[in-house]
Amino acid sequence: FWPLSVAAFALYPLEWYLCGEEPSVGLAKLEQNNQPSQLCGHVFKVGEPTYSCRECAADPTCVLCMQCFLGSVHKEHRYRMTTSGGGGFCDCGDTEAWKKGPYCQKHEPNISDSSQKGVHFNPSGSSVMHAIAFVYCMLAYWEKCNLHIYLFIYFFSRVRGDTYYCMLFNDEVHTYEQVIYTLQKAVNCTQKEAVSFATTVDRDGRKSVRFGDFQFCEQAKSVIRNTSRQTKPLRVQVMHSSVVAHQCFALKALTWLGQIIRYSDRFYGGRSRACSVSDLSVSAALHRPHCGEYRQSHTPLLSLLLLSPLLCLLHHCLQNYERLQSDYVKDDHDREFSVTDLSVQMFTVPSLARMLITEENLMTTIIRTFVDHLRHRDLQGRFQFERYTAQQAFKFRRVQSLIGDLKYVLISRPTEWTDQLREKYLEGFDAFLELLKCMQGMDPVVRQVGQHIEMEPEWEAAFTLQMKLTHIISMMQEWCASDERVLIEAYKKCLSALTHCHSGFTDGEQPITLSMCGHSVETIRYCVSQEKVSIHLPVSRLLAGLHALLSTTEVAYRFPSELSPPMLIEHPLRCLVLCAQVHAGMWRRNGFSLVNQIYYYHNVKCRVEMFDKDLIMLQVSSVKILHFKIIIQKDVVQQNNTLTEEMLHLVIMIVGERYTAGVGQVESSDETRREIVHQLCIRPMAHSELVKALPENENKETGMERVIDSVALFKKPGVTGRGLYKLRPDCAKMFNLYFHHYSRADQSKCYVVTVTMFKVIFLCVVIVLPPPVLPRFCPLFASLVNILQCDVLLGILGAVLQWAMEPSGGHWSESMLQRVCVCVFVCERERDCRPGEAPANTPSILALLETLQNAPHLEVHKDMIRWILKVKLIQISLQSHLSLECLCKCLSYPVEGSKSQKNKQTIKKKKNKAERKRKAEMARLRREKIMAQMSEMQRHFINENKELFQQSLEELDPSTSSTLEHRYTHASRGSERRQMVTCILCQEEQEIRTDGKAMVLAAFVQRSTVMSKNRKRPPHNPDKYDPLFMHPDLSFGTHTGSCGHIMHSHCWQRYFEAVQAKEQRRQQRLRVHTSYDVENGEFLCPLCECLSNTVIPLLPLTKTIIYNSTTQKNPYSSTIKEMLTTFGTATYKVGLKVHPNEQDPRVPIMCWGSCAYTIQCIGQCKKVCMHFSGLHEVSSGWHLWHCVKAGILPYLRAAALFFHYLNGAPAPPELHSAGEWEALCGYLCLPSNLLQLYYNNQELMEPLLQRWCSHPGVLRGLQSSVALIRFPRESNHLIELPGDYSALINQASSFTCPKSGGDKSRAPTLCLVCGAMLCSQSYCCQTELEGEDVGACTAHTFACGAGVGIFLRVRESQVLFLAGKTKGCFYAPPYLDDYGETDQGLRRGNPLHLCQERYRKVQKLWRQHSITEEIGHAQEANQTLVGIDWQHL
Repeated sequence: FWPLSVAAFALYPLEWYLCGEEPSVGLAKLEQNNQPSQLCGHVFKVGEPTYSCRECAADPTCVLCMQCFLGSVHKEHRYRMTTSGGGGFCDCGDTEAWKKGPYCQKHEPNISDSSQKGVHFNPSGSSVMHAIAFVYCMLAYWEKCNLHIYLFIYFFSRVRGDTYYCMLFNDEVHTYEQVIYTLQKAVNCTQKEAVSFATTVDRDGRKSVRFGDFQFCEQAKSVIRNTSRQTKPLRVQVMHSSVVAHQCFALKALTWLGQIIRYSDRFYGGRSRACSVSDLSVSAALHRPHCGEYRQSHTPLLSLLLLSPLLCLLHHCLQNYERLQSDYVKDDHDREFSVTDLSVQMFTVPSLARMLITEENLMTTIIRTFVDHLRHRDLQGRFQFERYTAQQAFKFRRVQSLIGDLKYVLISRPTEWTDQLREKYLEGFDAFLELLKCMQGMDPVVRQVGQHIEMEPEWEAAFTLQMKLTHIISMMQEWCASDERVLIEAYKKCLSALTHCHSGFTDGEQPITLSMCGHSVETIRYCVSQEKVSIHLPVSRLLAGLHALLSTTEVAYRFPSELSPPMLIEHPLRCLVLCAQVHAGMWRRNGFSLVNQIYYYHNVKCRVEMFDKDLIMLQVSSVKILHFKIIIQKDVVQQNNTLTEEMLHLVIMIVGERYTAGVGQVESSDETRREIVHQLCIRPMAHSELVKALPENENKETGMERVIDSVALFKKPGVTGRGLYKLRPDCAKMFNLYFHHYSRADQSKCYVVTVTMFKVIFLCVVIVLPPPVLPRFCPLFASLVNILQCDVLLGILGAVLQWAMEPSGGHWSESMLQRVCVCVFVCERERDCRPGEAPANTPSILALLETLQNAPHLEVHKDMIRWILKVKLIQISLQSHLSLECLCKCLSYPVEGSKSQKNKQTIKKKKNKAERKRKAEMARLRREKIMAQMSEMQRHFINENKELFQQSLEELDPSTSSTLEHRYTHASRGSERRQMVTCILCQEEQEIRTDGKAMVLAAFVQRSTVMSKNRKRPPHNPDKYDPLFMHPDLSFGTHTGSCGHIMHSHCWQRYFEAVQAKEQRRQQRLRVHTSYDVENGEFLCPLCECLSNTVIPLLPLTKTIIYNSTTQKNPYSSTIKEMLTTFGTATYKVGLKVHPNEQDPRVPIMCWGSCAYTIQCIGQCKKVCMHFSGLHEVSSGWHLWHCVKAGILPYLRAAALFFHYLNGAPAPPELHSAGEWEALCGYLCLPSNLLQLYYNNQELMEPLLQRWCSHPGVLRGLQSSVALIRFPRESNHLIELPGDYSALINQASSFTCPKSGGDKSRAPTLCLVCGAMLCSQSYCCQTELEGEDVGACTAHTFACGAGVGIFLRVRESQVLFLAGKTKGCFYAPPYLDDYGETDQGLRRGNPLHLCQERYRKVQKLWRQHSITEEIGHAQEANQTLVGIDWQHL
């Protein structure tokens, strides 16, 4: 058996057994006659694109593969695009997963196929089940495996004897560096071998690190465990070689099974007859539910597990559910490597979920399992997270996956209820209430008095639990709302649970009887500022949600006697009083933990089931408490007006917040529309900002798309920025300054914006923001409006108005008065309410307002008070049946649509126009007056300082021009030209002279391949390279760029020395964290902070100075010569990548080479040349002349640029017109006729042409098939990208790591310069570069871009700029969604399309060699970028 491979020896007979004939023939027949299932079942690869229709999917877990999506109706709908983590299935063909369009064109059911019969298939599916069972046993029972196949024992004993393996397993605790260090110490391997071991362990889940006898392997195991004890020992085990052999064969067989079942669905079509074998298979799989140590088997293992009989699988899963979850919680591998991850495949099927609830009591099982894992409680049985250890915190994070399982079960509401479903659901509801009772009142806080709190208490865990349960609570309420009987029973159970939670009096609660305004009420005295208060009240809030749902049914009035208003209102009111006291600054000594809790209490992530439900509970209680006609204000602190303001704001919210279904007569779309209006009143927002500001449902939908067009206008973005939504002017009437989701900062922001919008809409000058017209209450809440005529409230309003009459009174504030006015305005607007009747001992509120409208110290509130009084007059006029004209006199603007209104609007427009014209004229006269004064002062100053200005006035000439952004000043006197420049460091002016002090420009020299036509050419040998002649393909070049800022040479030297001294003083550990490398001569421009590494000396713009070094003296000063040497040394060092050597004769040649390359780059950026085919395709003399001109034009452009920078001669304007050829020839003093140029220089040119044409190299090039460099050179471009980003994701999903044996790359990265796909940010593809291990992208930048690279990280939708080994930054991708926004990280999932303008901007940065400059600016703006190890990407 030695020469036989495992596949030929063991698997080939199995194929014979399955097919009953030659496997190649039998499998081909099966594949040919296979009848594909209507279910796609495509298994997603890591990083493969998935699509979910936002309109038709039953839940977000229903996805399609790319092929099915393109052939379905959903591509025309609103859809979400994401990348798969691997292992999921395409849901095409599953009718329960889609509301409509369940089939694509490929899987559309065909009735004719059902009549066809397949070929005879001998064995049943149980054969495959036996094989699967064997694989499961091998993988699950390896620790106690006593099964020995004699063949393998014989085989391995002959070869290796009694040998063992030291097997290292993967975990999620240790880093790569820790594992590499441990392996180097334990098994005495090299760095590269340790990296290889660590990479294999991370990819496959395990790796053998030592092979030999038992003692030899046990020693390595001991060293590994002792070395890695810093956090948790690495998992390592010594295994017998025969066991490892069994496992290797099992993995091979598993892969083989995955290939076999693809031939025909008949392999698992008869699985119902293999129940006993399936039981064995499932039991074996569930015995060891985690396959993190066998990662290469994860996807096929779970795929084959799903082929087991479904009911059998579900039965075993639920039977072992608690143990499976316990094992997962104790383990540290990700959920994707656990059998528990199958819950998303099973629980999201609606019919299965209903069946599991009714038959297996699934809801109760999940909830009780979750509660059992949270055993840390206080004396009252509430969850306690304050004293959690690190291990308990880790366990809490992992146990949250159970909430995900419950979400999968509840994600689809039932349309039909059975008695058994009602019974089991209510049983699960009881278990859920037990969970909420453990949360009711958890993490209470007590006000810190005197000393500030020493240690911030733990609060994140409780809010994490609240956030995780938010959607669960909402879905529970939706399930209850779908059946009236269930809703009633759930309401009773929740009310009973709340009564149980707050039965009796706790510490600090005292029953008292309060008397106010002649009324008395029995209530509870509780001082929030002294006693414990909890912000977590899930039972109360669930009851509030159920009560709102109950109000929409006919049974809403069955429970009036069962509700106890004090019990209902007590704890939500305490929570709101706590928030008011925090806003008043009473809890500052409690630290940031309480501030963060209040923030999340109002945050969009929690407020739906926290703040909003507390407000509903107060509304419910206020309805029940109204027969006392009293409102009790609790915890009043007399010296703090903020609490009174908060109390008045609470009254406004109780009466005015009616946009919740069940409270007001509205729909969910009305609530969403109102939220959007108030967000856009703050400022115009992008689509993603609006989505973040709106609450999401369990399907991650906000409902915004249904209403956004009716309330907002969309403005498309430009080359930069984002698309913005702006509020429609006609929707400003919905604005409410006291919107309950506004913070104080939001109110301040939106006030000015909305006032301006009101002025435009209503054409009025009065600054009044009245509350909007509100919808009607539902019948159960209709009596809430009567709260405004409560005598206690009227007494409070009257007291505030009386306080406001005293200008110096300290009992009131402007904000308080403004809230009182809003309350009175709402009171006047409600028809059924008759306000104004204050208690007998207080004056009328309307009378007080009439008194206050003329108070000089209330000028700000005068308009609002008068508006209220006018509204009251309108009501009186309507009751008296007055005419329309009388009503119009009562308002500041007439009734809409009347003739008088139009006339007044026209008059007002004319007045406004005349007023604007008058103001513009006054502004013009004011400017002229100021300019005249400045001119007079200037003349006076010059007259007083004539001697100082005499020389300057003589040199001043009208023809003065400026270059380099007006930093040059050229003064003419006779035939001489003077250049005056200003140093940016010392601000002194100096003339540029050959014998004067050197003036320099900050510059950056870098190697470049932007113009390269052959990127495969290896870099030249710097010791032997002769830079005199550039290769025609321009494979490498040296580019010099400058920001244009000028300095004295000595000022720059002092500045650079200061930068060096600063870096030397920096702590050693921080020296590498800078955006520039001082050791390589890099620095930042002092003005614009552009990255620089040398300076360029400025020379006077005169005719070229030519001198003989042997007979004439060098005309340049010593400082200019020094700066020339500095620049030449920099180009030599960077261009050749060698150490500086001023004596090398190649230094001046490298200077001129850099100049030539830079000028060619500038010419290419200025104008992109057209591409002509070549002279061999010439068809006429005119065509020949045209081709020759086109080939010469790039050279003429470069020559003109060189001439311009050398002599400063201004370029003619004709260069930008159609006559470019003639303009260039005239600028360079050349004849525009090539023949004339030839005949004028015939003696010089004819020998050159003959020698060139007769050169053997030219003849060989024309006769061979080698690709020639044609002129004009075609400009290089970045690669073409697909218009749809999903095509790019699909391309990247098929990319495999070149060094991991076909394993999928985790971070595929596309080079935008050459189009190569790389495996980035992975140890597997690291290579050695200049003695240092670098990642694939860093290594590629040196081969493709001479150290500069532009990449697209496909799965993150992010552009990556790299420069060298230590510099890099992230850049916005050129792909935008329909709302003009990028989606870095693909978090939102909107379809992305290529924006050509933004891609051209990236290409422009590349062509202009501005990548390094962009990186420098990004790292200076964001210091976190400096600390990233860019060399590992």
